[in-house]
Amino acid sequence: MARHLAASGIAHCFLGIAILAMSCQAVLADTVTLICDNPYHPDNPPFTLELDQAQGTVTQTFSATQYSPAGSSKYAATFDAREIKYTIGDFAYAIDRVTGNLTATSNPGNPRVVMNFPCHVGKTQF
Repeated sequence: MARHLAASGIAHCFLGIAILAMSCQAVLADTVTLICDNPYHPDNPPFTLELDQAQGTVTQTFSATQYSPAGSSKYAATFDAREIKYTIGDFAYAIDRVTGNLTATSNPGNPRVVMNFPCHVGKTQF
């Protein structure tokens, strides 16, 4: 009887771990969309960042302006508890998970902040 109870307890622990792991995967599978303003070109419409932690990607989407066509590009990204980072050419981008701000730095050998973009999570309003 004691062996059965011990085996049953272990089985319940494994079942609990499996359920927890599946729920964590569901959270990772959800994408998050950030809407970002460009204070350097305030007349331009906001751009979006789609954060897909499960795929390890960030997709930037820009609306058409009088100077450039609409476009969308996907980049490999690293996700940690504090930041999401990705690179485009000589620019390194970091999204602060607390503030939502996107910071761009240039020159990987001697990094310096060159741009800051305020972003917020896009949510259904009604």
